[in-house]
Amino acid sequence: DWNPLTGIEIYETSTISVAGSSPSLTLSAEKLGTISDLGRYQSGDPGAEISKSFDLAQDSNGQWRIANLSDGILLSSGDVDRSFRSFPIYFFNTDLTSLVTDNVLVPVSNSGAATSLVRSLLDGPSPYLSPVATNAFPVGTTLTYGSVPVTNGIAEVDLSNEILGADEASRRALSAQLVWTLSVLPNVTAVEISVSGQPLALTNVSSPQTIQDWQNLSTLPDVDLVDLNVIRNDKILSVINDSENLKFIAPAPLVFAAPNLVGTQLAAVTADRKSLQVTNTAASQFEIVAQGDQISKPTWDSNGNIYFSDFGQGVREVISDGTLRVVTVDASTLGTTDQVKQVAVASDGVRVAVVLSNGIQDVIAVGAIFKTDSETRIIGLHRIERSITSVRDIVWSSPTSIAAIGADESNSDLVFDVSLLDGKTKLYSAPVGAQQISVDGMGKLHVSAIDGTSQLIFQQSFGSWSQIASGIGGFFSN
Repeated sequence: DWNPLTGIEIYETSTISVAGSSPSLTLSAEKLGTISDLGRYQSGDPGAEISKSFDLAQDSNGQWRIANLSDGILLSSGDVDRSFRSFPIYFFNTDLTSLVTDNVLVPVSNSGAATSLVRSLLDGPSPYLSPVATNAFPVGTTLTYGSVPVTNGIAEVDLSNEILGADEASRRALSAQLVWTLSVLPNVTAVEISVSGQPLALTNVSSPQTIQDWQNLSTLPDVDLVDLNVIRNDKILSVINDSENLKFIAPAPLVFAAPNLVGTQLAAVTADRKSLQVTNTAASQFEIVAQGDQISKPTWDSNGNIYFSDFGQGVREVISDGTLRVVTVDASTLGTTDQVKQVAVASDGVRVAVVLSNGIQDVIAVGAIFKTDSETRIIGLHRIERSITSVRDIVWSSPTSIAAIGADESNSDLVFDVSLLDGKTKLYSAPVGAQQISVDGMGKLHVSAIDGTSQLIFQQSFGSWSQIASGIGGFFSN
């Protein structure tokens, strides 16, 4: 009667204990996280435990066997490392205009990673993304032969006849999903898509398809965003090698600045954190668009909307037409709307990272932005990491990872780089006085630090930090 397909709970091996006496035993251990039946990883809460009961029985030879147990599987973190591989997979926003990155853990098996990834695509996005992300595959689509063979670098995807009912836009979208998803595999260089043995025909796209055919949909950082910009009091300067160029003079000293995705506008927060101002990069005239008591670093979505938190007052959105809107945050068990102290929108414009604080402990969570004509909500928030206790700043270091300046239970200042694929965290020492973190188009982390009267920008290089400029609030342009 045991059903192993209801999901996986991950435990810390060193904490395992077994209590009771035959025939009934109870296993307890620290809970690290879960993997859903669809392969989605979820970090556990600090202090969470697994407790499972087992009934035993003796067989005819007098040997003990498990006779009754709860559904699902228990694995140690080491078991997961050996048995699963993590990958990004791609869906679309509801307008079919941009890709949305999801993530999945697939078992190491004889069926192959390519087959597992396509099956995950056909299953649809993670529950938290399902209201805001769409799958271009028609309902009921399956793999005709049940697998995706890879021959000489070409993944061969043969789909069922449901594809024949899809229009050109949907066929192009599902093709992009398949190519971007399968191209993460090192043994795949191209994807050949067919329907019941017949090639899938697309206008101006040859077969087999490659990542270059859908490069315009990339969610990866713009590699040209490498020119550093820094804040010095009321001035914003570009720093390129040893050359400095004054770009903006604000009406008041600044602490945060962030450009929109196309670099035509800049949002900045005054040093007293009470005013959010916006300027067009061509005009250099700052206009106040919002005011508050403790405004966070602003963040832009792909449609030119600005999000920020006013700690204690909740999250706000400055719509591209200048309207100010309250954003409802479905924080669930993680906290309340007024406990949000920072938001950061991902490059796909759909996912969002949030820092919540109850005054004692900070939590980093990821959710999705759900918008209608009349409201904006942040939904599906879930913790991504369990050891960070305080957070000063966060940034999307890649479409599948978030970097943070913060501290753990040791109270040491550290830089954390957390993978959304499997929850694993890379730890780095932080420069003294680290305050803000940013990432350039090549994926290099940069930290703004205040040490006494010095305001310095550091760049990460081979695990250490090199001072490259003076100032705060570093951001990048091309």
